[in-house]
Amino acid sequence: MSVFRMMYKKIKEINFDKLNKLAKDIGERNNKSPFKVKMDMLYNFARYGIGYTDYLKGDYINLTKEQKKTYVTTTSFYKLLNYLNDPKYRATMSDKILFNKIFNKYIGRSWIDLRVSTLDDFKAFVSDKETVFAKPPKDFGGHGIEKIKVKEHDIAKLYQELKDKKLNLVEEEIVQHDELNKINPYAVNSFRIVTLVKDGKSYMLANALRINTDDAIAIGCNDAYMRLNEEGKICSRVIDDVANVYTEHPMRKIKFDTVTIPYVKEAFDMALKAALEVPEIRYVGWDFAITKNGPVIMEGNEYPSYGLVQYYLFNDEHVGHLKQISDILGDEMRQIKL
Repeated sequence: MSVFRMMYKKIKEINFDKLNKLAKDIGERNNKSPFKVKMDMLYNFARYGIGYTDYLKGDYINLTKEQKKTYVTTTSFYKLLNYLNDPKYRATMSDKILFNKIFNKYIGRSWIDLRVSTLDDFKAFVSDKETVFAKPPKDFGGHGIEKIKVKEHDIAKLYQELKDKKLNLVEEEIVQHDELNKINPYAVNSFRIVTLVKDGKSYMLANALRINTDDAIAIGCNDAYMRLNEEGKICSRVIDDVANVYTEHPMRKIKFDTVTIPYVKEAFDMALKAALEVPEIRYVGWDFAITKNGPVIMEGNEYPSYGLVQYYLFNDEHVGHLKQISDILGDEMRQIKL
């Protein structure tokens, strides 16, 4: 996608109700009128290519010009991706079936490709399973995923229905660790780890555990985010997309300062190892699940969420993600025309 097309898409997708609410909330927190905030949003979109959600997450209303230079923006993000992630190899991340084939040793679950599997293959696959998940191979963000209770279906009809819907990837259910079920048992909570490869070595840039704040069955609906250290303790505020801060899960009432997530260091190590499997894709956001047996990779994203990475409310930070990338790439940054 060209930068121009991407900017045009951003403009078309403006949600004015959300924009107005964000402007009001930002104005109240910073003693400014919503009108002044919206004018500043418009200026920063025209000057730096940042949308209103990035404006909130980066705390642009309080950044100096020098601080803004350290931030990834909508325009610089796609230029970074075009340089770091070879378009010819992006399908290794965007096609879930191809991803499962390449990263099979990291995903920790069985799966089947209905494009090449017979009805008998499918019957054998589901024969020992209570629940499976059917996914469109090339969608993202949890869109189109169906949770299927096997015993509730005629298997032959189910097979054809899934093929007709093009839900061609069917996977064994991921059963997350009990410590995460205590926080949110309704969905498999994803742990995002962002990596960058330079000269055959992988580096971890950021992480964020994502949990639903409601009872949705897929992550990506009403999420809250938190950073974790190697010991599995939360080392940031717990925040959502509109800058609400939580001390406990709103439904489960679990105090976040009592939470310890297992296998975090193992997930860090696995992400750094997986990052080297396809060296042509250097900049990846890995989504992990934590099971009773350790971390498993759910998917890799060749468009890692930079807005989440540089969300200032985690730790009151005013240094952006671009500086992290620049520090690792060093002189190579000169080859990227931002």
